[in-house]
Amino acid sequence: MTKHTSFHLLSAAVALQCGLASSVTLAAGVPGLLEETLVVGKQLKLDGKATSASVGTVTQEQLTYRPLLRPAEVLETVPGMVVTQHSGDGKANQYFLRGFNLDHGTDFASYVEGMPVNMVTHGHGQGYADLNFLIPELVQSIVYKKGPYYASEGDFSSAGSARTRYVKSLADTQVKLTVGEHQYQRALITSGVSLGEGNLVVGAEMLRNNGPWDLDEDMKKNNSMLKYSQGDLNSGFSVTAMAYENQWTSSDQIPERAVKQGEVDRLGYLTPYDGGDSKRYSLSSEVWSDLGEGYRYRASAYVVDYELELTSNVTYFVNDPVNGDEFTQFDDRTIWGGEFVFDGAINETTAYQLGASLRYDDIHQVAVGASQRGHLTDLWVSDGVEETAVGVFASVNQEWTPWLRTELGVRYDYFSFDVESDLYLENSGSDSEGKASPKLSIRLGPWADTEFFINYGKGIHSNDARGVVATMDPINPGETLDSVDPIAQSTGYELGLRTGILPGAQISMALFQLDLDSELVFVGDEGTTEPRGATRRRGLEIGIYYELNDWLIVDADAALSRARFRNEQYDDAGSAIGRHVPDSIERVYSIGLTASFDSGIHAGLRGRHFGARDLNESGSITSDSTTTVNANLFYQWGDGWIAGLEVLNLLDSKDDDITYYFESLTASELAANMSPVEDYHFHPVEPRTFRVTLGKTF
Repeated sequence: MTKHTSFHLLSAAVALQCGLASSVTLAAGVPGLLEETLVVGKQLKLDGKATSASVGTVTQEQLTYRPLLRPAEVLETVPGMVVTQHSGDGKANQYFLRGFNLDHGTDFASYVEGMPVNMVTHGHGQGYADLNFLIPELVQSIVYKKGPYYASEGDFSSAGSARTRYVKSLADTQVKLTVGEHQYQRALITSGVSLGEGNLVVGAEMLRNNGPWDLDEDMKKNNSMLKYSQGDLNSGFSVTAMAYENQWTSSDQIPERAVKQGEVDRLGYLTPYDGGDSKRYSLSSEVWSDLGEGYRYRASAYVVDYELELTSNVTYFVNDPVNGDEFTQFDDRTIWGGEFVFDGAINETTAYQLGASLRYDDIHQVAVGASQRGHLTDLWVSDGVEETAVGVFASVNQEWTPWLRTELGVRYDYFSFDVESDLYLENSGSDSEGKASPKLSIRLGPWADTEFFINYGKGIHSNDARGVVATMDPINPGETLDSVDPIAQSTGYELGLRTGILPGAQISMALFQLDLDSELVFVGDEGTTEPRGATRRRGLEIGIYYELNDWLIVDADAALSRARFRNEQYDDAGSAIGRHVPDSIERVYSIGLTASFDSGIHAGLRGRHFGARDLNESGSITSDSTTTVNANLFYQWGDGWIAGLEVLNLLDSKDDDITYYFESLTASELAANMSPVEDYHFHPVEPRTFRVTLGKTF
């Protein structure tokens, strides 16, 4: 599909939504997310409509003065979520939640303005979710749901989902300039004006950063957003356009032995040509309407034009002692789709929801090949892919008594794959599959400001289309590949409670289990499939939100989990190696203090700890734990000026953002005729960093 065609698809999406919008009467309502009316921040309203203890809404107020190293860290407002990075800041983050190393997003679904962020059949990894285009200052709310218990949530949502929405209006214009160490420079302008019968919001961001690394990151990010809205909470429409471009150089994870031997320091590098170039342009629109008598609908449409080029060298000289193991991955696609949701009421105690979604990925090229100094030398995999996903869902919410409510739902997801290999006819082909996912939620209470939940549900994640249809190993032509199921299914169970029994405090608890039928996925880094066995994850999560007084709030979360393969795992020689799931997270603790005074002073202190992780199947190799503390202090004058100081990694922790254990061979070891060495490979937490912000509101 050409860029010219993409433009026409964008125009068609706007035309479709504007047509729908013109047919509704503007009156008042939110575009369809029930939890927005139930949970404000982590404060609870026990009105009997929530279906789980693991849902919530993060509000704009919670994010305004929250210290953030990277945009995607807004997701750390989801209790138990950890957001890290093992490479340059233009690459999608690493996410951890509920015993998962979610890699770059598999099994956690992210949406922004109704558009799915996770990428299917991606050049770097299935479910790749790059949130670097997010502008935190424009976020109105983040609605999160953990677990596969919700009929409205489809692909990649077994561990959970988050839906982020931008503001519909701004009363003022704000200009902010932030500067920091390592040539960090960020300029942001946001503005809102009345236009016709609606409101126009505009945001533009420019960011430059070299980072603390010995190799300058040379990050150049340009980002903009424009949103026009009409109507109110019941009926209206919105159209949102976004444009994002980013270039960067990466300092990837490095072997621990290279640091111990003095070859590099903790912030050093072994490969100077890692980096990337990413572009994302999108147009989306939504229309919603309250039809009266308990009926309402929400419809959305979107088009996304996306490109990525990513160069990495993970193992240095293991596979190619002459030219090195550097490789470059490519992704060039257009995505379009939409969703329709209808809510209705049968009577005063029975409500239902019906919905359907469509997503079509026209992947012009998804490829990977050997490269030198960032220039491609040998193409291993190059495919064109057309992938269609259709989802339909229904749920019925029944209030049997004032203390007993149930929600019964089902979702059916259907995927169609068509792969055309540019290199190997054997790896071209088509396939399709559909799966039904039943859901059940039971709510008991409230009694004494406390309610209990029992949840059950099945979820899915789709697998890479290339792995589904390919029959020959592209890295080793002539060798056959094991088949990959198009859909991997999960089964989740949860017992939960939410309570406001303590004055000024709200507490939530959830005890969960999540079974995956298979973790057999396509490995984009190698262009092959990697079989993984069925797994089981169990855990406990506790969250507390406590208003100590009218100026100080404390929030704290604890998440404990355990992940194991259901059966013994074996190495290539057939020897048993254990049942631990490598890189799975077992302990996450966080605590935050937020102070806000009428004098204009705002301050925050946030601590995060995630524990050691098993790095191999036997559990004999583990990572260290990581603890960081961030702080900020802002003062806002009455005439609109604001000044602030952020201190990231306040205690200057020398812990690691992420740790892996695998085999590599450095240039010095190659020169010494050594064999590849298994070792820890880590990406350090960025050292203590100061950033100063000056802003003006007009």
